[in-house]
Parts: sequence; C-alpha cells; structure tokens
Amino acid sequence: MNISYEQIRAFVSVAELGSFSAAARQLNRHRTTLGQVINNLEIETNLVLFDRTGKFPVLTDAGTSLYTHAKNLAEYTQSFEHICQSMELGIETDITIYHSDLVPMQLIADVMMALRVEFKDVNVHWLHRNNQEVKQALGTGEADLGVVFIHDTKSISAHEYVYLASMPFCLCAASNSALFENKKITINELKKYRQLMLEDYFSAGIDKMVTVSNHVQRIENMSVFLTLLASGEGWALVPKHAVSELLADKKLTEFHVKEVNTTVRFPLAIWTTHQSKQGPVRGRIMALLAQLSQKYSI
Repeated sequence: MNISYEQIRAFVSVAELGSFSAAARQLNRHRTTLGQVINNLEIETNLVLFDRTGKFPVLTDAGTSLYTHAKNLAEYTQSFEHICQSMELGIETDITIYHSDLVPMQLIADVMMALRVEFKDVNVHWLHRNNQEVKQALGTGEADLGVVFIHDTKSISAHEYVYLASMPFCLCAASNSALFENKKITINELKKYRQLMLEDYFSAGIDKMVTVSNHVQRIENMSVFLTLLASGEGWALVPKHAVSELLADKKLTEFHVKEVNTTVRFPLAIWTTHQSKQGPVRGRIMALLAQLSQKYSI
C-alpha cells in the first residue's frame, strides 16, 4: 500500500469542509485534480471513503473510521514540515534552560507567552537544577542557558554572564509565630528561632551571608519551603516575589531588624557559554528575560 501525504490531506479537507470545491480552494488545487487524488486513495485502500450520490460528499462508515487517524497523521505531517523549515532557517527545534528554584515562575510564564508569538513550534525545556549542575550542563552542552542567583561574578567571563535584575529579599514568618511576641526583633532574637533555608542558597553561595540562627533547616523544594514557613516551622529570608501572595493573605508577616537598615538583594543572571546554540530562539529568550525581569527589581 502506497499512501501519500497529499492524499491524506485531501481526504481530511474534503471530510471537514464537505465539499470537493471548498477543499480544492483550501489546498490550492483544481477540483478535478483533487477528485483524482481522492479516487487514487480509495483505490489504494480498496475502500469507498465518500458517498457521492448527493450534492455534497458524505463520509461512509469506512471513511468515518479512518478520519481521526488521518487527521492526526495530517497534523503530524504539518508539524514535521514546520520543523524542517525552521531547521533550514537556522531556528532551533529545542532549547534547554536550567534554572534555580528562586527564579520567579511568573517570569518563566511571561517569557514563554511572549516567545510563542514568534516561535510556536520550538520546545523549550525548563529544568530545575542547582548552580553547580548548571555550570556542568553548560560545559557539556546539556543545557543552552542557565538562569540563576549569584553573588560572586569575578570568576565569570563577560561572555558567559548576563546580569538581569537585583532581586529583593525579605524577612518573614507565619503570622502567629512566637517570634512576634518580642516587641523588637533583633539578630540575637532570631538566633533563638529555627531558620528555614532553601537548598539553592547553598549552591548559589549565599548561605554564609544569610545564616543567622543556630538552628538551620535546609529544604530543597520551594513549595515545601513555603508551606512549612506558613505553618510556623520557622522564619526565613526569602525572595519577595515568592511570598507576595502569602503576605497579602496574611499567612505570613514581614518583619525588620534594626541591624539591617536596607533591603537585602541578590543578582539574578543568565549563564551561557561560547559553545551554546546561537540561534534566534536562544537570543530572543535572553532578550525577553532581560526585559521582563526588570519588574522584579522593584
């Protein structure tokens, strides 16, 4: 059996439009030519796919049974052609981005929404990894970009580091925390209470700068971290974007200590290498990250 993509598309178009003429216009074919394509498909399958006794063609039982399969095949064929065209134009088919759990999820969503306006077919893989894993993956080509929090940029070449934003952090705890029984909260008071720390703080090298308590609890997953924080498990220094809703719902309360008279900030950055893909999708993602991350610096 020798069935062509052209025959499948013709069959699907006639089935959906209910007219040989309309299908011919859609496919930019002459009506007679399209009719012959369908005839050849019926000969090839040894099945009658359309009842032509009326004014318009109607799917037979055999045609109805095959329609869904043909529709899927037609869509896969179209997708295959788009991928081939993209590759011919130098457009990447896949991009892999490793990111810290501290990166705002809404930033990722906003980047993807904007990217889809221009690049509908590319697959963009967002995978959570720590900073060491990001470096290693960029070196091996496993990842094309890394989006991470850092505090030491001296060892990174200008070609591998793109500053995005200075992300603000805040001190907070569950609204019913015993911590708030103190009239004034000081560093010495914080040392007495359990401090929750995200695992990504350690891989980013900021753990030593933010560790205060004698009782530190490490948590890898952001969702678990926020749930425990809101349940009263301890206090934390956390990115403001991650707790904005919990603060608004009064499940968490922000507090200040007199020893810290300014907002604590850490830079969010893109990591890449000279060996990374240099196509238009990668470039557009980097531009969108730079543009859309600015609102998180406020």
